[in-house]
Amino acid sequence: MNPSSIGAFVIGASQIGGSAAVVTQPAQPSNPSGTYNFFPSLGEVTLNALSRVRIRGPMVLAEHLHQAWMEANLLQVEWSNKGPNLWKVTELEFDTKIGVPTYPLPSTMIMCLNVTIGISDPPNEQELTITPMTRQEYTMQPNKLQQARPTSFWYDRTIAPTITLWPTPNMVYHVHVWSFGQQMDAVMRGQRQLDVPYRWLDAAAAGLAYRLAIHYAQDLEGQRKVQSDEAYKGAATQDTEDGSIYLLPMIQGYYD
Repeated sequence: MNPSSIGAFVIGASQIGGSAAVVTQPAQPSNPSGTYNFFPSLGEVTLNALSRVRIRGPMVLAEHLHQAWMEANLLQVEWSNKGPNLWKVTELEFDTKIGVPTYPLPSTMIMCLNVTIGISDPPNEQELTITPMTRQEYTMQPNKLQQARPTSFWYDRTIAPTITLWPTPNMVYHVHVWSFGQQMDAVMRGQRQLDVPYRWLDAAAAGLAYRLAIHYAQDLEGQRKVQSDEAYKGAATQDTEDGSIYLLPMIQGYYD
C-alpha cells in the first residue's frame, strides 16, 4: 500500500531480516481553525450536562436551570475545599504598623499558602520567610505584644479572616501573603462563563452532570460520578507546579 494513501509519508527505510522496514510519520492537519476561542458559557455547559442525564431540548425547564446554577456554585465550593487551585493563587501585600500584631484579610481567601516580610523598600527589599503557627501555639506565647522582627504568623480562618504576626512588628515591614481564593460566582444570565481555565472545562461539565444526576437520573448517578472523578483527577493532575522536596533532619536537638 502506498503510505500516502493512509495519510502518512516515508521518512526512511532499512533492511531488517531480508525485508524493508518502512518508518512513517502521521500527516499533520492541513486545515485547522487557527483560533483558540472555545470557552462555552455556563448556560452552554449546563445544556451539555443536562444532555448527559437525558434532559434535552424542550425537556429543559426553568427548574433544571435553577438547580444547575445552584449545583455549579456548589461544585466550585467542592473544588475550593480540595484546592489549592493554581489559577486562583494571588499575592496580597500590605505594610505593618509598629505595635500592631493583627491585620484583616479578604473574606474570599480560602487558604494562606506562605508569607514573607520585606525589609527595606524595593528594589532593595530583602524578603524573609516567616512560618505558620496554630491558634494554640499563638495563645501559648507568654508575651503576645513583644516587639521584634516577626518570625511567625497565625492565620485565623474565620468568616472575616485575619493574620496575626508574632512577635509584634517593631518597625514597618512590607508583608507578602500568597494565598488561593474563592472562585467568582457561577452566573447563568448574560452568557457568563465559569471562573476556570480551559483545562478545567471538561471537569466542570462532568461534575455538573453528576450533581444533576442526583436530582434527575439516579440510575446514572454512579456512572456520572466515575466520569466526574476521572475528569477532576485529570484536571487536578495538570494543575500543579514542578519543584523539589528537601528533607533535612534537625539533629541539633538530640543529645547523648
